[in-house]
Amino acid sequence: MLKSLNISDFAVIRRLRIDFGRGLNLLTGETGSGKSIIVDALGLVLGNRASGEQIRTGEESALVEAVFELPADQERVVRAALAEVGVSFEEEELIIRRELNQRGRSRIFINDQQVTTQTLRRLQPHLVEIHGQGDQRALLSQQSHMDLLDSFAGCSDLRRRVAESFKEWRSAGQALIDLERELVNRERDTELLQFQLTEIESVGPRAGEDEELQKERRLLAHAEKVEQLGAGAYAELYEDDESVLSRLARVRRQLEELSEIDGRVKGALELLLSGVVSLEEVATALRSYSEGLEVSPFRLSEVEHRLAALERLKYKYKTDLDGVLKIQDELSKRLSGLTNLSEREGELRDALKAAEAVYMRNAGLLTARRKEAAPALERRVMADLKHLAMEQARFIVKVCTAAPPAAEETAEACAAGSTEPVQAQFFTARGADHVEFLLSANPGESPRPLARIASGGELSRLMLTLRTACKGAEAAFAQSSETVVFDEIDVGIGGRVAEAVGRRLLMLAGNRQVLCVTHQPQIARFADHHFVVEKGVERGRTITTARELNREERVGELARMIGGAETEKATREAARWLLDKAGTKSSRRVSRR
Repeated sequence: MLKSLNISDFAVIRRLRIDFGRGLNLLTGETGSGKSIIVDALGLVLGNRASGEQIRTGEESALVEAVFELPADQERVVRAALAEVGVSFEEEELIIRRELNQRGRSRIFINDQQVTTQTLRRLQPHLVEIHGQGDQRALLSQQSHMDLLDSFAGCSDLRRRVAESFKEWRSAGQALIDLERELVNRERDTELLQFQLTEIESVGPRAGEDEELQKERRLLAHAEKVEQLGAGAYAELYEDDESVLSRLARVRRQLEELSEIDGRVKGALELLLSGVVSLEEVATALRSYSEGLEVSPFRLSEVEHRLAALERLKYKYKTDLDGVLKIQDELSKRLSGLTNLSEREGELRDALKAAEAVYMRNAGLLTARRKEAAPALERRVMADLKHLAMEQARFIVKVCTAAPPAAEETAEACAAGSTEPVQAQFFTARGADHVEFLLSANPGESPRPLARIASGGELSRLMLTLRTACKGAEAAFAQSSETVVFDEIDVGIGGRVAEAVGRRLLMLAGNRQVLCVTHQPQIARFADHHFVVEKGVERGRTITTARELNREERVGELARMIGGAETEKATREAARWLLDKAGTKSSRRVSRR
């Protein structure tokens, strides 16, 4: 709720602080005293457009600060919204401050952290909802009409199912559209994929082949030297008359004779024999190597050409040989997929048809619930409007439902997701309906859209009626703001009608903080907190002040509002009677339940 409002140098206000309370807060005062200026200041701190002309004459800047105390559910929403823009909110209170300079520019702070106007406007629906002369955006929005009707009808679970099934329908439609685009491009894509795949397959690369060929090319490039080195090593080791193995054979015979004389050299003899065996194995390997070596200049040319072909593939596809092989596999799979598009198209059409059936079934149930609730809402609203000086008003809830889409339009309709109110485009996550409230405030006039015929006072009274007529309907307007403001809801009414308006405001204040600017004593009598706004002159300057009234002060203010002198006994007795008839706060709280 709104705990306090601090205003400095705004319009005719020099310094003003108002501490609001729970329940019904009423602002009264003479015409022109500045009651609506206080509402304007609240609107400014909630993101309304700022102007340098709003600054008090002779001052350089203006400041408006609002302090809010949020219930747990709205606090979570506000914290999440602020976290998205990098603003921490750890305190128990939410403090919004807006500073305005002569150039019309302003700075906005939330708990001393600067934010943008966009952030402020995003938070506004969770904080305060203002209904005043010319400020009826919530009720003029046709989206709110559907939300209100659904809230009245208790459709929250059904609407959730409709939204989920619409999402599935739209997803299936988009999948079919994507496939149809693939079918259009299939011939071109098939030719390109086939060309790329044939190009790779004609080379026929193997994993690691380029490394093997590079080794072979190095060997072939030095074939003569390799042959000489291999043959020379074999000859030195085995073939020559004075080869290593021949000389070691003589050493072995000498050690054998020596070991017969001195057994201590047997270990040396065994080591020699082991070395000879190893050298013989080396000789065998060199002989095999020399015999298996093919020195062919034609083979070198073949290797060079093969490596060049592999390098061209690697360069074209900007990857190594393993990457080329992966691309080959992907191309093969994509080509195979394109050949199966017709089969996939049939599957997707079946999936789309099934998703459409689910959506249509859920949307049909929602439509039935809306059409059943619409007449009941009409009767309830018109019955209440009779008590608000709108006895001849006709209130109509118009529900238009889309016909099932043509088969050829199904995919396009659900994938496009248009919300334009035309027959072929009703299908949205909110159902297959278009809901609009119509009103005829005067006899002989046909019901028309609210934006075209209703005055500000009529809209305010209609808003109040809808608020009190629909249990749980608060969510239809501005996400159920904790604080609701009505600026001069009593225009053009009085007497018993004003009292009926007051009782409805009191009823609404049972679970919301309500701020109301009024000129009617029949409304002001019900206040939980009554503030009087006064205008005076100080040092040649007009100033506006506001203060909360006690019981006796309220008697005097109601006497003024009734029309007599505040000190006149009869008028004060009438004012006292109004307060007594309104009852105590405790009794009124019980009556609201």
